[in-house]
Amino acid sequence: MPTTTNVSVQDLKLDLRNFRTVQQPNEANAIAALVSINPDWFWALTESLLEDGYHPTENILVLAGGRGGTDMEVKEGNRRIAALKLIHGYARRSLVAVPTHIETMIAGLTDEWKNANKFVPCAVYQQGEAAAVDRIVQLTHGKGEKAGRDPWGAVPRARHNRDRNGDSEPGLDLLEKYLKHGQNITPYQKQRWAGEYSLTVLDEATKRLAARLAVNSARDLADSYPKIKYRAALEKILHDIGSGMVGFEEVRKADFAVAEGIPAPASQTPAGAAAAGSSQTQGSAASQQGPQGKAPTKRRAVSIDDPRAVSRTLRKFVPVGNNREKVVKLLNEAKNLSVEKYPLAFCFLLRSMFEISAKAYCQDHAASGGPSMTKPSGEDRKLADVLKEITKHLTKNSTDKVMLRALHGAMTQLGNPVGLLSVTSMNQLIHHQKFIVDGRSVSTVFANIFPLLEAMNS
Repeated sequence: MPTTTNVSVQDLKLDLRNFRTVQQPNEANAIAALVSINPDWFWALTESLLEDGYHPTENILVLAGGRGGTDMEVKEGNRRIAALKLIHGYARRSLVAVPTHIETMIAGLTDEWKNANKFVPCAVYQQGEAAAVDRIVQLTHGKGEKAGRDPWGAVPRARHNRDRNGDSEPGLDLLEKYLKHGQNITPYQKQRWAGEYSLTVLDEATKRLAARLAVNSARDLADSYPKIKYRAALEKILHDIGSGMVGFEEVRKADFAVAEGIPAPASQTPAGAAAAGSSQTQGSAASQQGPQGKAPTKRRAVSIDDPRAVSRTLRKFVPVGNNREKVVKLLNEAKNLSVEKYPLAFCFLLRSMFEISAKAYCQDHAASGGPSMTKPSGEDRKLADVLKEITKHLTKNSTDKVMLRALHGAMTQLGNPVGLLSVTSMNQLIHHQKFIVDGRSVSTVFANIFPLLEAMNS
């Protein structure tokens, strides 16, 4: 049985093996991961705590002696404790991009609030009760209120089934290996997809892909990756699923793998392919059901030149690091703009985000000989030149092939003097009396330059 007692927030340790994400090396990374997986939920919870304080009826579940020592390790309530650590300053807020209104609320806190919320009620279990704690955690995450407990998605459910119940989860295994070995994935995508990814789509895709990749099953596919036939094409599919470009509708098309660069087996006729697709769809129906037996609702992908694609990308973007407060403010304003209706205003914000992000990145790496925003004379350098230097730094002088591929489109667009969203064009939007852009064309090239903005804030 647990012991109920008040414990100092400062003394509680976050669970570095939280099922929401991959194992984290320290608490700072754990907090950054919790924020990036679902920022809306995290900041809604933080705002609720700031407005109302911690409700004494909500016990934190703690396992005493965690991490093989005497730590008080949080097993249920990691988001709440992470938010309180940020509020009290026990964790550095500069390591994550805190929304401006949250910073304002924290600055206005009274001593009374701080004293009342330094300790939280905890149900403390001993190591011998770890299995009971895990069962409670598993049963807890079914609520859907933003400021309450964030329900587990497909990835943490699968991770729990694999790590605690010993179930086979080939889709999750493939995803985690891709996050480690993938050659077309950015650091930000690794952080986010470790906790939020369309795993049910991937499960169905791997069943259909196994024979085409010369393996017997989805399990064999996960075990064989990355040493597998058509690796680049498979990684493109994995990336497109994570980005929302490929969903159930695309996967269930008989020719989807061919379109992605993976040929059909020589022995498979068109009729056979359709039959196989039908049987696999029926056979995988159970795996597509949610925890209440309902099929998950998937958002339809949109074309890359659709302004909605820009909005979706920005909603998922969570800047991380020191001196990013203004980036967050600009980002929040950009999220509220319709690119189609207000392309000029959007571009002004975008250019500002690039410049402030570049300055922050240079400050981050100044001590290690990184890029500089100024010349030796003290004059400001051109933003285009600074971005080129930052790209060299990010790609380790073009030796990091993964990052080089990820940033190729960005530097092609930004370095082209006549490119629509080049640094030159963005300057002309401000200074030229006639030069304008339209929302559809901005959307077309935004996807190319966004990876650099993302990389500078990861």
